Order: sequence, then structure tokens, then C-alpha cells
Amino acid sequence: MSRVSIIVPVYNGGKVLERCVDSILTQDHRDIEVLLIDDGSKDDSYQIMQEYAVKDPRVIAIHKENGGVSSTRNLGLERATGDYVQFMDVDDWLPFDSTKQLVRAMEENSCDMVIGDFYRVIDDNVSRKGSIREGGIITRNQYADEMMKTPADFYYGVLWNKLYKKEIIDRHHIRMDEGISYCEDMIFNLEYLMHVENVSVLKAPVYYYVRTKGSLVEQNMNLQSTVKMKTSVIKYYNDFYRNILDEKDYEERKPIIYGYLVAVSTDAFSLPFARDTRKLGTEDGKKVFYDEACKGSDFFLNYLSSHLIDRLLNTAAQKHDLSLSRMKVLYVTYLLGRDCFLDEIAGLAGMSGPACLVELTRLTASGQVRITDISVLEENKVSYRYVNGELDEEFAGIQKDYESICFHGLDEDVINAYEDVRKVIVENLGRTMVK
Repeated sequence: MSRVSIIVPVYNGGKVLERCVDSILTQDHRDIEVLLIDDGSKDDSYQIMQEYAVKDPRVIAIHKENGGVSSTRNLGLERATGDYVQFMDVDDWLPFDSTKQLVRAMEENSCDMVIGDFYRVIDDNVSRKGSIREGGIITRNQYADEMMKTPADFYYGVLWNKLYKKEIIDRHHIRMDEGISYCEDMIFNLEYLMHVENVSVLKAPVYYYVRTKGSLVEQNMNLQSTVKMKTSVIKYYNDFYRNILDEKDYEERKPIIYGYLVAVSTDAFSLPFARDTRKLGTEDGKKVFYDEACKGSDFFLNYLSSHLIDRLLNTAAQKHDLSLSRMKVLYVTYLLGRDCFLDEIAGLAGMSGPACLVELTRLTASGQVRITDISVLEENKVSYRYVNGELDEEFAGIQKDYESICFHGLDEDVINAYEDVRKVIVENLGRTMVK
């Protein structure tokens, strides 16, 4: 996979900087450069950035005089050397596989931009947000049609849920407008889209966006500033559609286009008790604990391994609009690759029989699993078989991603030796445990 430049403007972010940077450095896509740019902070932000740069050569700590977020991002674009550009804000953080998912979508689909869902975090609540319902490849004009429906959504306007090609940015010299203080990210996106053919829509959250109490954004977003913001961007928004549509289509859509002036965001909130709202920390599975004292324990190894598989399966589940439990059942039937019974599937998936049966019934109804036999010799047990070839590549990728994370830093000889030892261990355990 290609190299990614991750640009993070920092202003007085000392209290949250470590959470942000740690989430970048622990990404399972490791070919990154992290441009931490201090915009004249008055706290210890730059000192923390320098400490990270000493510890990890992928981190570049830059200090500049205070000039605002647009000039800071522009400096990042000048210094970036990656094939792709990813933006972050210092208050926020990334899911562990964010960059990998974005790059994979860009490269496998040969597109010019990737846009992903995101998590909206308010206090202890988190909601998954995504304005385009279906994943896949769409044209620039299809994307523009989708944007017309909810143009004020964070999903379209922000930088941080997208991956950009550095070559397009440089060739057309796309930069943040340092002369405005509202919606400069939306204007950047509109200009970038002018040079895009296809967009990959990724139905997996790639970002945690935090509303920080007392932030400048929160303080300044009153009715007057909202009107000012909309007025400042409508020219760019209107010009974008005028340029990509023919005259007839533009005139037909003009009333909808100008609806941007009264549009409101549909993805700004994370409301308690709403269907898509969870407690922070439970959105991608159970909370995982780590303790150095347990590091040498096989029990702890099994614990971490099972949770890693759950995390990888959860990402796949979100992309395909399935629950984690349903994806686990489907994955088990895929791995077995044969007719298998309920107790086998439930045991390997770590589920109760009744819960597994519910998921198998739903998967059978959707055609992803089929009932293959009712055997008298097996006490009339129904057997099931995986049939959904559409997910073969997804599941094969999960195994590769799992091994990539587990074997990071090991050379090929060590990995091959471990594989041989693992086979013997499995055989020994099977001989002892299986009746």
C-alpha cells in the first residue's frame, strides 16, 4: 500500500494530543508520515510533539507563528511527501484500521477520493454517521447528487473522513483559503471534486469526531455566524454545480442547490437513547484490557487474539450492514467450508445455541447461508453451508490483516517457524481436547 501523509494542526492541544497521535501511530497501515504542526500554541503542545518525533521517525514536528488552521494545513500540504493525504484535528482520534481502509478503498477501486462514515462523540455517547447509504464506487456527479440531499452535513463538508490524492492537490494547486474563517474545508472539498472522476464510498467509520465544550467553534456558531458562513460558501457551492452540470440540469436543480442556505446538518448530534447511539468504548465491540504482567500468558494471548478478530470482523460487518454476531457466524461457516451443524458453529463463534440459530435463520433467509441436509443419523440435525461468495475476498483480507498485525517486526524465517509450531500445538490440543 502507498504512503500516507497525515496532517494535524495543533493549537493549545496539549491535553488531547497524546490520544490523537497514539491513534495514528498504532494504525495497522504503517507506511505513514505524521505532520504535527504547532500553530503558535501557548501550552506544552510543541514539547509533546518533539518528544514523539524523537521516539518515532515517522513523526515530523513543525512550529510556526500563529496564523490559523488554514495556513497550518497549507504548510502541511507543502511539506507532505506521501501519495495520499489524510487530515485530522487534534481533539479527535482514529479507529485502529482507518488509514488502511481508506487506502485499500482508493487503490482497489482506482478512484480519486474516498469518503467514509464517522463516529460523532458527545460526552460519553457515540453515534455512527454516514450520509450516503450504499457503499461502492460512484461518479463525481452521482456524489454531487447525493450531496444535494443534505449539503450541510459534516460528512460532505469536513476534511477528516476523506482520503485525497496528493498528485491532484499539487497539479491543481488546491489549498485552504486563508482569507476566510468559515467553511474553508468545504470550499477545499468543492475545488478538489472539480478534478475527480470517481469516488469510493466506504461504509465503515474512519474517524472519531469530538465536540469539545467551550471550543471556538461551539462558542461562535450562533445564528448570525451560521448565516454568514452559508453566505460565504454559497458562491463556491453554486459554481461547483454550474461547472459539472449541463445548462438544462443546472437550471432544473438550481432551487435545490440554493436550498443549501437553509439546510441543516443531519449528523451533528449523538443523542442518548437514539437507535444508533452507544456508550463510548462499546461501538466496536467489548472494551479490551491490557496489562504488562499478563504478557507472557497464553490465556492473555488468546484473549487479545479473539478481540482482534472481533475488531476486524466488526469493520467488515459495518461495511456490509450486518451485526457483529451475524458476521461472526458467517465467518465461521466460511472457515469451515463444508456442511456444519449448529453446535459446531455456535461453539466456534462463542455464542449460545439459540442466539446462533437466530443469526443462521436470518442468514439463510438472506441467501448467505443455505440449509444443506437433514440427517436422520444425526438426530435430524439441520446442517448449514456458506454460499455467499461476495464476502470471500473480505474474509481472506481479514486473515491477512490479522497476520500482518500479529507478525509485525518478525522476519520470514521466524514466521514460518511459528506457523510450523502452531500446527503442532493445534494437533496436540485437538488430540487431547476432542472426543
